[in-house]
Amino acid sequence: MIYSKYFIRGQKVFIKRAPQNTSIKTTDILTGYVTRSHNMQLELTLPYGTDAAESYPFRPGMIFELMTEHSGMGLRLTARFFEKTSQKDIHFHLDSNLEFISRRIYRRLDVNGWVGYKRNQGTLLQMQRAWRENQEKIESGINPEQLTAFEKYPLNLAGGGIRMPLRAPVHRAELILLFLSIGDKQGIICALSEVVWVGDPQDDGTVYAGLRFLMIREKDQARIDTVVKTLIKRLDGLAD
Repeated sequence: MIYSKYFIRGQKVFIKRAPQNTSIKTTDILTGYVTRSHNMQLELTLPYGTDAAESYPFRPGMIFELMTEHSGMGLRLTARFFEKTSQKDIHFHLDSNLEFISRRIYRRLDVNGWVGYKRNQGTLLQMQRAWRENQEKIESGINPEQLTAFEKYPLNLAGGGIRMPLRAPVHRAELILLFLSIGDKQGIICALSEVVWVGDPQDDGTVYAGLRFLMIREKDQARIDTVVKTLIKRLDGLAD
């Protein structure tokens, strides 16, 4: 089967690195946009600056899982990295295992929560390195106040990302390192996130932005999902 009909120029594709040989499972995702699709070849451009492809440790033959949507359905297949065609463009060979899937939908909830964040900290590679360094500090038991300053924000929280106010200007594909306190007494959550949409300017100089988690421990995503579902259930009980 030829898969090029499922990938249209400009289409968003999520690029998930295949699981590594580690006992600690981590979500590791990039966003790419289709520039060319032919037979079993797919070329994507990365939105994280002019040197995004150079910033990621791509190696020929590396296995990735690609996820996107076609005609309202989710689809998934594996692909093998072939080459960098520019400093921000990459080329994959697609495997013959495309399947249509129901994309996981996380429950979402509007809450007030404590969040710290760091912006404008460098390239994709530098931000990924910063995530790993901060994750190690968290797992070593560091005082959260040594990581960043925390403030309470109005959030829309889910296992896949959050909506929160940020000081303008905010740009799509901007990378932000988040630190979340979700009240479950299991410690701070660190997540590297990408701005996927930007709302209208507010009177106080902020804008609401939607952030998708790119790098986060899978167990921390599960923690967020559990807290959201618990709060929703509690609110539903109050409504009754």
